[in-house]
Amino acid sequence: MIRSKFWVLIALLSALSLVAAACGDDDDNGTAGGEGGEDIDCSWAIGTMGALSGDFASLGGPIRDGVAFAVDQANENGDVPCELSLVQEDSQGNPDQAPPLAQSLVENEELVAVAGPYFSGETLAVGEIFSESGVLFSGTGTNETIDEQGYETWFRAVAPDNIQGEVAASYIEEGLGGGNVAVIHDNQDYSKGLADSVLSNLGDAEGPFIINPEETDYSSVVQEVRDADPDIIFYGGYTPQAGPLLQQLTEAGVEAQFLSDDGSKDPSFGELAGASAQGAQVTCPCTDPTKQEGASEFVEGMSSEYGENAPGTFAADMFDVTNIIIEALSELNGDEDIEEVRAHVIEYFANADGIEGVAKSYSWEDNGEFVGGPEDIWVYEW
Repeated sequence: MIRSKFWVLIALLSALSLVAAACGDDDDNGTAGGEGGEDIDCSWAIGTMGALSGDFASLGGPIRDGVAFAVDQANENGDVPCELSLVQEDSQGNPDQAPPLAQSLVENEELVAVAGPYFSGETLAVGEIFSESGVLFSGTGTNETIDEQGYETWFRAVAPDNIQGEVAASYIEEGLGGGNVAVIHDNQDYSKGLADSVLSNLGDAEGPFIINPEETDYSSVVQEVRDADPDIIFYGGYTPQAGPLLQQLTEAGVEAQFLSDDGSKDPSFGELAGASAQGAQVTCPCTDPTKQEGASEFVEGMSSEYGENAPGTFAADMFDVTNIIIEALSELNGDEDIEEVRAHVIEYFANADGIEGVAKSYSWEDNGEFVGGPEDIWVYEW
């Protein structure tokens, strides 16, 4: 299969060195394990919430696709006793828009769980709503403070920023050879948290230099960074700002290696950065399922359904999370009240011990933190 120009996996990182690894299982593609049964006239809903339109849709869309693909497969296979529907709420990735959407989800009497939110800021904005309503929510927000909020129904789907920050700093020093490093971010919850983690782990770096994500002209920050004369730039943030920022840095004569994060890992980066994108790299708590043993059926199905660049960033992780929800539902009869169903899904996640998916295996700590480490962070190059 010929794929459009995109991020190419170059390395899996450990805390102090580059290593090679392969995950997955030839016999397990992470789909739900129900046997089917007698037809019952009932329906359940799985919710999802994130940036489905607007500037960040190129990040949110692929995540939603992974969730939808799992729901469609479960219905086709008869994996659960009730018909599943997917209820989508479009926050555009904006924390201010997220709370009423979360409230709408929890008021749905068929809602069993939420695969989302996708971003850190919106996760922090709605965590209490889901937790107090007894609704499981599992998404890709990586801000390391989410696990400190006491959300009783939250389970992170990927490794957090403190791990990614540690690994990114190690990669800067070991993989890229170190030197003078400048750290930039856009002051959003996700961006600042990850950039601060990188700064802390480096110990000696310039910055942080802060851009305004509402603006498009970053010339003042570009000049500050140029004056710092860095060998390497780490940018914490998202593609809509990362692409233009890199282009403006290049036009200003800054020749540093550009390294960003999963927020910048989507196809539109190349369109926004232009020729400057060549050689840019990102760290991401996301594997490339096209290189995973046992993931071929998932990859082929997603590509057929959603296009040649599918599956996108975090699609596999959220496909897995949705399938774990479905596995929990497959243990039920379909005649339980919704509170019992919601509680069972939460219990299933809480007791998870290395559930295998197409992306990785899943276990969680008591506070909902994903059990992972440096081996869950990957590097991609444009």
